[in-house]
Amino acid sequence: GLVIILCLTIKPVGKKLPFPTLLIFIALGMLLGVNGPAHIDFSDYALTETVCSTALLFIMFYGGFNTNIDRAKPVAVPAVLLSTLGVVITAGITGVFAHFVLGFDWISGLLLGSVVASTDAASVFSVLREHNLSLKGGTDSLLEVESGSNDPAVLATLAAGGDINIPILLAKQIILGVGLGLVIGWTSSRLIERAHATAEGAQTIFLFAVAIVAYALPSYLGGNGFLAVYLAGIVLGASDITGKVEMAHFFDTLTEMAEMTIFFLLGLLVTPARLPQMLLPGLALMAFMLFVSRPIAVGMLLAPFKTNPRQVALVSWAGLRGAASVVFSLFAVVAG
Repeated sequence: GLVIILCLTIKPVGKKLPFPTLLIFIALGMLLGVNGPAHIDFSDYALTETVCSTALLFIMFYGGFNTNIDRAKPVAVPAVLLSTLGVVITAGITGVFAHFVLGFDWISGLLLGSVVASTDAASVFSVLREHNLSLKGGTDSLLEVESGSNDPAVLATLAAGGDINIPILLAKQIILGVGLGLVIGWTSSRLIERAHATAEGAQTIFLFAVAIVAYALPSYLGGNGFLAVYLAGIVLGASDITGKVEMAHFFDTLTEMAEMTIFFLLGLLVTPARLPQMLLPGLALMAFMLFVSRPIAVGMLLAPFKTNPRQVALVSWAGLRGAASVVFSLFAVVAG
Protein backbone atom coordinates (compact mmCIF):
# COMPACT_ATOMS: atom_id res chain seq x y z
CA GLY A 1 0.00 0.00 0.00
CA LEU A 2 2.77 2.43 0.90
CA VAL A 3 4.58 1.61 -2.35
CA ILE A 4 1.47 2.40 -4.44
CA ILE A 5 1.06 5.71 -2.56
CA LEU A 6 4.75 6.47 -3.21
CA CYS A 7 4.39 5.58 -6.90
CA LEU A 8 1.38 7.86 -7.30
CA THR A 9 3.16 10.68 -5.47
CA ILE A 10 6.24 10.60 -7.71
CA LYS A 11 4.39 9.90 -10.99
CA PRO A 12 3.62 13.62 -11.76
CA VAL A 13 7.37 14.32 -11.42
CA GLY A 14 8.15 11.37 -13.67
CA LYS A 15 5.93 12.68 -16.48
CA LYS A 16 8.30 15.63 -16.89
CA LEU A 17 11.34 13.37 -17.31
CA PRO A 18 12.57 12.29 -20.78
CA PHE A 19 12.04 8.56 -20.18
CA PRO A 20 9.07 6.29 -19.32
CA THR A 21 7.80 6.77 -15.75
CA LEU A 22 7.66 2.98 -15.40
CA LEU A 23 11.46 3.01 -15.01
CA ILE A 24 11.02 5.03 -11.80
CA PHE A 25 9.06 2.14 -10.29
CA ILE A 26 11.92 -0.27 -11.08
CA ALA A 27 14.37 2.15 -9.43
CA LEU A 28 12.07 2.40 -6.39
CA GLY A 29 11.98 -1.41 -6.13
CA MET A 30 15.78 -1.55 -6.30
CA LEU A 31 16.07 1.21 -3.68
CA LEU A 32 13.84 -0.70 -1.24
CA GLY A 33 15.45 -4.07 -2.10
CA VAL A 34 18.15 -6.14 -0.44
CA ASN A 35 21.01 -3.69 -1.20
CA GLY A 36 18.98 -0.55 -0.47
CA PRO A 37 18.37 1.33 2.80
CA ALA A 38 15.23 -0.74 3.55
CA HIS A 39 17.06 -4.08 3.05
CA ILE A 40 13.93 -5.96 1.91
CA ASP A 41 15.27 -9.42 1.05
CA PHE A 42 12.83 -10.57 -1.64
CA SER A 43 13.70 -13.44 -3.97
CA ASP A 44 10.42 -15.30 -4.51
CA TYR A 45 10.47 -15.87 -8.28
CA ALA A 46 7.35 -18.07 -8.29
CA LEU A 47 5.25 -15.47 -6.45
CA THR A 48 6.58 -12.67 -8.68
CA GLU A 49 5.77 -14.70 -11.81
CA THR A 50 2.20 -15.32 -10.58
CA VAL A 51 1.58 -11.69 -9.62
CA CYS A 52 3.19 -10.29 -12.79
CA SER A 53 1.31 -12.73 -15.07
CA THR A 54 -1.97 -11.74 -13.39
CA ALA A 55 -1.17 -8.05 -13.79
CA LEU A 56 -0.07 -8.58 -17.40
CA LEU A 57 -3.30 -10.38 -18.34
CA PHE A 58 -5.34 -7.27 -17.45
CA ILE A 59 -2.91 -5.03 -19.35
CA MET A 60 -3.26 -7.31 -22.40
CA PHE A 61 -7.05 -7.46 -22.11
CA TYR A 62 -7.41 -3.70 -21.87
CA GLY A 63 -4.90 -3.23 -24.69
CA GLY A 64 -7.18 -5.35 -26.89
CA PHE A 65 -10.32 -3.62 -25.59
CA ASN A 66 -8.82 -0.23 -26.48
CA THR A 67 -7.65 -1.28 -29.95
CA ASN A 68 -9.31 0.68 -32.73
CA ILE A 69 -10.40 -2.14 -35.02
CA ASP A 70 -10.70 0.13 -38.09
CA ARG A 71 -7.09 1.31 -37.66
CA ALA A 72 -5.85 -2.18 -36.79
CA LYS A 73 -7.31 -4.00 -39.83
CA PRO A 74 -4.94 -2.48 -42.46
CA VAL A 75 -1.87 -3.38 -40.37
CA ALA A 76 -3.08 -6.78 -39.09
CA VAL A 77 -1.02 -8.88 -41.55
CA PRO A 78 2.36 -7.16 -40.97
CA ALA A 79 1.66 -7.04 -37.21
CA VAL A 80 1.00 -10.79 -37.02
CA LEU A 81 4.08 -11.48 -39.16
CA LEU A 82 6.17 -9.43 -36.72
CA SER A 83 4.67 -11.14 -33.67
CA THR A 84 5.35 -14.63 -35.08
CA LEU A 85 8.16 -14.77 -37.67
CA GLY A 86 9.59 -11.51 -36.34
CA VAL A 87 10.03 -12.98 -32.86
CA VAL A 88 11.53 -16.19 -34.30
CA ILE A 89 14.04 -14.32 -36.51
CA THR A 90 15.01 -11.87 -33.75
CA ALA A 91 15.34 -14.70 -31.23
CA GLY A 92 17.42 -16.80 -33.64
CA ILE A 93 19.89 -14.04 -34.54
CA THR A 94 20.16 -12.97 -30.88
CA GLY A 95 20.68 -16.62 -29.87
CA VAL A 96 23.58 -16.94 -32.30
CA PHE A 97 25.13 -13.76 -30.81
CA ALA A 98 24.63 -15.09 -27.26
CA HIS A 99 26.35 -18.36 -28.23
CA PHE A 100 29.37 -17.03 -30.09
CA VAL A 101 29.97 -13.74 -28.27
CA LEU A 102 28.55 -14.20 -24.74
CA GLY A 103 29.49 -17.89 -24.42
CA PHE A 104 26.04 -19.42 -23.85
CA ASP A 105 25.34 -22.98 -25.01
CA TRP A 106 22.94 -23.20 -27.97
CA ILE A 107 19.73 -23.94 -26.02
CA SER A 108 20.44 -21.30 -23.36
CA GLY A 109 21.39 -18.76 -26.04
CA LEU A 110 18.19 -19.38 -28.00
CA LEU A 111 16.20 -19.24 -24.75
CA LEU A 112 17.77 -15.86 -23.96
CA GLY A 113 16.94 -14.69 -27.49
CA SER A 114 13.33 -15.88 -27.28
CA VAL A 115 12.80 -14.22 -23.89
CA VAL A 116 13.93 -10.78 -25.06
CA ALA A 117 12.66 -10.97 -28.66
CA SER A 118 9.04 -10.03 -27.94
CA THR A 119 7.94 -6.41 -27.93
CA ASP A 120 6.49 -5.49 -24.56
CA ALA A 121 2.75 -4.85 -24.41
CA ALA A 122 2.96 -3.11 -21.01
CA SER A 123 5.51 -0.55 -22.25
CA VAL A 124 3.92 -0.04 -25.69
CA PHE A 125 0.37 0.42 -24.36
CA SER A 126 1.58 2.66 -21.52
CA VAL A 127 3.65 5.01 -23.72
CA LEU A 128 1.01 5.28 -26.46
CA ARG A 129 -1.79 5.87 -23.95
CA GLU A 130 0.16 8.24 -21.70
CA HIS A 131 1.06 10.55 -24.59
CA ASN A 132 -2.13 9.98 -26.66
CA LEU A 133 0.06 9.12 -29.65
CA SER A 134 -1.50 8.60 -33.05
CA LEU A 135 1.41 7.75 -35.34
CA LYS A 136 1.56 8.02 -39.13
CA GLY A 137 0.74 5.02 -41.28
CA GLY A 138 -1.00 3.20 -38.43
CA THR A 139 2.34 2.59 -36.70
CA ASP A 140 0.73 2.81 -33.25
CA SER A 141 -1.84 0.16 -34.19
CA LEU A 142 0.91 -1.97 -35.76
CA LEU A 143 2.90 -1.89 -32.50
CA GLU A 144 -0.19 -2.53 -30.36
CA VAL A 145 -1.29 -5.59 -32.35
CA GLU A 146 2.25 -6.96 -32.56
CA SER A 147 3.00 -6.56 -28.86
CA GLY A 148 -0.41 -7.92 -27.90
CA SER A 149 -0.12 -11.11 -29.92
CA ASN A 150 3.40 -12.40 -29.25
CA ASP A 151 4.57 -14.80 -26.54
CA PRO A 152 7.64 -17.09 -26.72
CA ALA A 153 6.66 -20.34 -24.98
CA VAL A 154 8.55 -23.20 -26.58
CA LEU A 155 12.21 -22.68 -25.67
CA ALA A 156 11.59 -22.44 -21.91
CA THR A 157 10.36 -26.04 -22.05
CA LEU A 158 13.34 -27.09 -24.19
CA ALA A 159 15.85 -25.39 -21.90
CA ALA A 160 14.31 -27.11 -18.89
CA GLY A 161 15.02 -30.44 -20.60
CA GLY A 162 11.45 -31.03 -21.70
CA ASP A 163 10.75 -33.64 -24.39
CA ILE A 164 8.25 -31.88 -26.65
CA ASN A 165 6.96 -31.96 -30.20
CA ILE A 166 7.52 -28.34 -31.26
CA PRO A 167 5.04 -28.20 -34.20
CA ILE A 168 2.27 -29.75 -32.08
CA LEU A 169 3.01 -27.45 -29.13
CA LEU A 170 3.00 -24.36 -31.37
CA ALA A 171 -0.22 -25.45 -33.10
CA LYS A 172 -1.87 -26.07 -29.74
CA GLN A 173 -0.71 -22.70 -28.40
CA ILE A 174 -1.99 -20.78 -31.42
CA ILE A 175 -5.19 -22.73 -32.20
CA LEU A 176 -6.42 -22.80 -28.60
CA GLY A 177 -5.24 -19.23 -27.96
CA VAL A 178 -6.94 -17.78 -31.05
CA GLY A 179 -10.01 -20.05 -30.99
CA LEU A 180 -10.89 -19.72 -27.32
CA GLY A 181 -10.03 -16.01 -27.26
CA LEU A 182 -12.47 -15.29 -30.10
CA VAL A 183 -15.18 -17.63 -28.74
CA ILE A 184 -14.97 -16.22 -25.20
CA GLY A 185 -14.98 -12.66 -26.53
CA TRP A 186 -17.97 -13.29 -28.84
CA THR A 187 -19.98 -15.20 -26.20
CA SER A 188 -19.27 -12.55 -23.57
CA SER A 189 -20.38 -9.76 -25.91
CA ARG A 190 -23.76 -11.53 -26.16
CA LEU A 191 -24.09 -12.09 -22.42
CA ILE A 192 -22.90 -8.73 -21.14
CA GLU A 193 -26.19 -6.94 -21.71
CA ARG A 194 -27.82 -9.37 -19.27
CA ALA A 195 -25.28 -8.32 -16.66
CA HIS A 196 -26.25 -4.69 -17.34
CA ALA A 197 -29.82 -5.52 -16.35
CA THR A 198 -28.83 -6.94 -12.93
CA ALA A 199 -27.14 -3.93 -11.30
CA GLU A 200 -25.26 -0.73 -12.02
CA GLY A 201 -21.58 -1.48 -12.56
CA ALA A 202 -22.23 -5.20 -13.08
CA GLN A 203 -20.94 -5.01 -16.66
CA THR A 204 -17.53 -3.85 -15.46
CA ILE A 205 -17.35 -6.73 -12.97
CA PHE A 206 -18.45 -9.06 -15.79
CA LEU A 207 -15.57 -7.83 -18.00
CA PHE A 208 -13.12 -8.28 -15.12
CA ALA A 209 -14.25 -11.92 -14.81
CA VAL A 210 -14.14 -12.47 -18.58
CA ALA A 211 -10.50 -11.30 -18.67
CA ILE A 212 -9.56 -13.90 -16.05
CA VAL A 213 -11.42 -16.71 -17.84
CA ALA A 214 -10.02 -15.71 -21.25
CA TYR A 215 -6.48 -16.09 -19.89
CA ALA A 216 -6.94 -19.02 -17.51
CA LEU A 217 -8.97 -21.46 -19.62
CA PRO A 218 -6.66 -21.53 -22.69
CA SER A 219 -3.59 -21.63 -20.41
CA TYR A 220 -5.02 -24.59 -18.48
CA LEU A 221 -5.69 -26.46 -21.73
CA GLY A 222 -2.21 -25.75 -23.12
CA GLY A 223 -3.04 -22.73 -25.27
CA ASN A 224 -1.57 -19.23 -25.31
CA GLY A 225 -3.43 -17.37 -22.56
CA PHE A 226 -1.98 -13.93 -23.33
CA LEU A 227 -2.97 -14.18 -27.00
CA ALA A 228 -6.47 -15.37 -26.01
CA VAL A 229 -7.09 -12.58 -23.49
CA TYR A 230 -5.86 -9.97 -26.00
CA LEU A 231 -8.21 -11.26 -28.74
CA ALA A 232 -11.14 -11.47 -26.30
CA GLY A 233 -10.48 -7.82 -25.44
CA ILE A 234 -10.46 -6.85 -29.14
CA VAL A 235 -13.79 -8.63 -29.79
CA LEU A 236 -15.45 -7.00 -26.76
CA GLY A 237 -13.96 -3.59 -27.58
CA ALA A 238 -15.39 -3.80 -31.12
CA SER A 239 -18.84 -4.87 -29.83
CA ASP A 240 -21.72 -2.47 -29.48
CA ILE A 241 -22.13 -2.61 -25.70
CA THR A 242 -23.37 0.10 -23.37
CA GLY A 243 -21.31 1.68 -20.60
CA LYS A 244 -17.94 1.54 -22.37
CA VAL A 245 -16.79 4.85 -20.87
CA GLU A 246 -17.29 3.61 -17.29
CA MET A 247 -15.52 0.34 -18.15
CA ALA A 248 -12.60 2.26 -19.67
CA HIS A 249 -12.24 4.36 -16.48
CA PHE A 250 -12.13 1.20 -14.34
CA PHE A 251 -9.58 -0.59 -16.54
CA ASP A 252 -7.48 2.57 -16.87
CA THR A 253 -7.07 2.54 -13.09
CA LEU A 254 -6.61 -1.23 -12.88
CA THR A 255 -3.94 -1.40 -15.60
CA GLU A 256 -2.06 1.59 -14.16
CA MET A 257 -1.88 -0.20 -10.81
CA ALA A 258 -0.88 -3.44 -12.61
CA GLU A 259 2.00 -1.65 -14.38
CA MET A 260 3.22 -0.13 -11.11
CA THR A 261 3.06 -3.56 -9.44
CA ILE A 262 4.97 -5.34 -12.22
CA PHE A 263 7.79 -2.83 -12.47
CA PHE A 264 8.14 -2.36 -8.71
CA LEU A 265 8.29 -6.13 -8.08
CA LEU A 266 10.84 -6.57 -10.86
CA GLY A 267 12.97 -3.84 -9.28
CA LEU A 268 12.61 -5.47 -5.86
CA LEU A 269 13.75 -8.80 -7.33
CA VAL A 270 16.97 -7.25 -8.66
CA THR A 271 20.12 -7.61 -6.56
CA PRO A 272 22.04 -4.39 -7.38
CA ALA A 273 25.31 -5.82 -6.02
CA ARG A 274 25.26 -8.42 -8.83
CA LEU A 275 24.60 -5.89 -11.60
CA PRO A 276 28.23 -4.82 -12.32
CA GLN A 277 29.20 -8.33 -13.51
CA MET A 278 26.12 -8.41 -15.79
CA LEU A 279 26.49 -4.84 -17.07
CA LEU A 280 28.77 -5.35 -20.09
CA PRO A 281 27.07 -8.55 -21.39
CA GLY A 282 23.67 -6.89 -20.87
CA LEU A 283 24.67 -3.71 -22.72
CA ALA A 284 26.22 -5.79 -25.52
CA LEU A 285 22.99 -7.76 -25.89
CA MET A 286 20.94 -4.55 -25.85
CA ALA A 287 23.09 -2.86 -28.51
CA PHE A 288 23.06 -5.97 -30.73
CA MET A 289 19.27 -6.19 -30.57
CA LEU A 290 18.74 -2.48 -31.19
CA PHE A 291 21.11 -2.20 -34.12
CA VAL A 292 21.22 -5.70 -35.66
CA SER A 293 18.74 -8.48 -34.85
CA ARG A 294 15.46 -6.55 -34.45
CA PRO A 295 16.09 -4.19 -37.44
CA ILE A 296 16.99 -7.19 -39.65
CA ALA A 297 13.75 -9.00 -38.69
CA VAL A 298 11.56 -5.89 -39.09
CA GLY A 299 13.25 -4.83 -42.35
CA MET A 300 12.84 -8.29 -43.90
CA LEU A 301 9.17 -8.68 -42.95
CA LEU A 302 8.01 -5.13 -43.73
CA ALA A 303 9.88 -4.88 -47.06
CA PRO A 304 7.04 -6.50 -49.11
CA PHE A 305 4.60 -3.88 -47.74
CA LYS A 306 6.74 -0.99 -49.10
CA THR A 307 6.92 0.48 -45.60
CA ASN A 308 8.47 3.91 -45.09
CA PRO A 309 12.11 3.50 -43.82
CA ARG A 310 11.37 5.85 -40.91
CA GLN A 311 8.44 3.64 -39.91
CA VAL A 312 10.71 0.56 -40.12
CA ALA A 313 13.23 2.30 -37.86
CA LEU A 314 10.59 3.26 -35.29
CA VAL A 315 9.03 -0.22 -35.23
CA SER A 316 12.55 -1.70 -34.87
CA TRP A 317 13.21 0.31 -31.73
CA ALA A 318 9.77 0.56 -30.09
CA GLY A 319 8.83 -1.96 -27.43
CA LEU A 320 12.41 -3.06 -26.79
CA ARG A 321 12.13 -4.53 -24.12
CA GLY A 322 10.20 -4.39 -20.87
CA ALA A 323 7.98 -6.15 -18.39
CA ALA A 324 6.96 -8.96 -20.75
CA SER A 325 10.57 -10.03 -21.31
CA VAL A 326 11.25 -10.19 -17.58
CA VAL A 327 7.97 -12.05 -16.97
CA PHE A 328 8.97 -14.55 -19.67
CA SER A 329 12.40 -14.90 -18.02
CA LEU A 330 10.59 -15.63 -14.74
CA PHE A 331 8.75 -18.45 -16.54
CA ALA A 332 12.16 -19.90 -17.41
CA VAL A 333 13.50 -19.54 -13.85
CA VAL A 334 10.37 -21.09 -12.28
CA ALA A 335 10.51 -23.94 -14.85
CA GLY A 336 14.01 -24.74 -13.62
